[in-house]
Amino acid sequence: MTRPEVPVAATGLLRTFAEAGMIHVADFHLARRMAAYCGEHDEQVLLALALTVRELRLGSVCLDLAAAPELIVPSEADDGSAAEPIELPWPEPDAWAATVSASPAVAGPDAGPRPFRLVNDLLYLDRFFAEEQSLMAQLKHRSALPDLPSPGQLTSPPGMTPDPTQDAAVAAATRARTSVITGGPGSGKTTVVSRIIDTLTAQGPVTVALTAPTGKAAARLETAVRDRLQHPERTALTAGTLHRVIGVVPGRAEHTHDALNPLPLDVVIVDETSMVSITLMSWLLEAVADTTRLILIGDPNQLASVEAGAVLADISAAPDLVTSPGGPAVVQLGGSHRNLGDVAQLADSIRDGDAETCLALLEQSETCTLIPFTGVESLRDLPALATSLETAARQGLDAALAGDGAGAVRALEKHRLLCAHREGPFGTGHWQQAVRNHLAGRFPGYALEVGAYPGQPLIVTRNSDVVSNGDVAVIVKAGGQLLAAVDRGGHAELLNPLLLDATQELHAMTIHKSQGSQFEQVSVILPPAGSPLLTRELLYTAVTRAESEVWLYGSPEALRKAVETKARRASGLLRTAVPETLG
Repeated sequence: MTRPEVPVAATGLLRTFAEAGMIHVADFHLARRMAAYCGEHDEQVLLALALTVRELRLGSVCLDLAAAPELIVPSEADDGSAAEPIELPWPEPDAWAATVSASPAVAGPDAGPRPFRLVNDLLYLDRFFAEEQSLMAQLKHRSALPDLPSPGQLTSPPGMTPDPTQDAAVAAATRARTSVITGGPGSGKTTVVSRIIDTLTAQGPVTVALTAPTGKAAARLETAVRDRLQHPERTALTAGTLHRVIGVVPGRAEHTHDALNPLPLDVVIVDETSMVSITLMSWLLEAVADTTRLILIGDPNQLASVEAGAVLADISAAPDLVTSPGGPAVVQLGGSHRNLGDVAQLADSIRDGDAETCLALLEQSETCTLIPFTGVESLRDLPALATSLETAARQGLDAALAGDGAGAVRALEKHRLLCAHREGPFGTGHWQQAVRNHLAGRFPGYALEVGAYPGQPLIVTRNSDVVSNGDVAVIVKAGGQLLAAVDRGGHAELLNPLLLDATQELHAMTIHKSQGSQFEQVSVILPPAGSPLLTRELLYTAVTRAESEVWLYGSPEALRKAVETKARRASGLLRTAVPETLG
């Protein structure tokens, strides 16, 4: 593992933890500054505060003081190198909690505002405690209200095979003010959404917002739903990212729609809810009127938000967080109706934590394969990967030269190279350049050193007035000029590339960024077995991006470790809903 950067000012206990890679420079300085503001200098308290900042940075809402020595390990390096196990001088848990509780920087459950707050051995930055409490209060409030009027007859597409779990989901969503519908790839979530809208429109016109954390996911949902509606003329349908729908002000903790200015909608449907952070979810609940049906859809087995929180997973584990007077409001859909081959079986075995079945399937399957990879191999050593990349790039280039924006965008969905890390031999940085160089040697005029070129794949990295973070595009030659064909979920919009504002080439992508997308084939670079980033959720998310083929590049040890390791995110939502988890 690369040697961690140690804050110059760190001494004693804090220096020991920093040298072990447990505390980054930013964690240390933020915690120390807030502690100094309150007159706190005790090193055990400073350690707890710095670890709280660290846990927030890695996706947890809080630090579990009692379990910290068992649960917290050195964070992975960006280059994918493994963290080495190390013995650390952890404070005794009970004494540590008592010392932290007495700190002037830390408030108790009912005390006034301070930078940090300690509740039931969970240490929060106060802002995130407030967001968690607000979210919980909103969910309880909506759960206690009477059910909304629901049509007696559930609408189904002609010729649809009855599915009791889908019927239950439609019934809950049309009745409850808040409902949660979970299921894996191909379980029928899109069908359920269209059935919900059709059922509601039987009573009259309905205003609906289809939204998701990324523009790509929102566009895919809109396209799929519009094609299935039986009476589209009765639906005022809009689609966009959650940020856009609730009017989040870029760079500021502000949003246009809130309790004083709620969304003027009958229904808000959120897809890919597993990606929604606790901050964004609390803002959404503030923005939704009591009379609006809020329907949260997603797969709790996927990776959680890159920001703090795992709201969908918490609700799935504790369905009493979302209830309705008329019956259950959390519904899990049945089996997969899409990936019915080996891809589905592989995903199921990963979800169930069955490493032996995974390895056996990868040995026998023609569409799911594990290829040895140690981090030293190049594309020359991986002919199957090179062929997949070349085939997809050629299709995209041919379409781009023909001015076929839709065809170029479709080519992007043929194959996608996914990485867990950003840097090093297992990361997107390395593979972006490796793929670019390889393709430049195969196709004349492709991958120019400077400027745009036909067939160039792009991903948007910042929201603007015309595109959203996560949107994908391909540079095409049309009318004698280079234009960006932006994927709009089934069609392409041709724009001046300058309107995209901020983009990166898309020869490889992180697994996190792939959520909400689907590809015919995926190739996945697995990090080494010692990487803490290697989890069941990471592998499941990568595999479920594929419709027909999965090529995993790594070792059996890495795969086994991923399948057997559940991601850990601390929060108070689950503990409040299920008190026995307090221990």
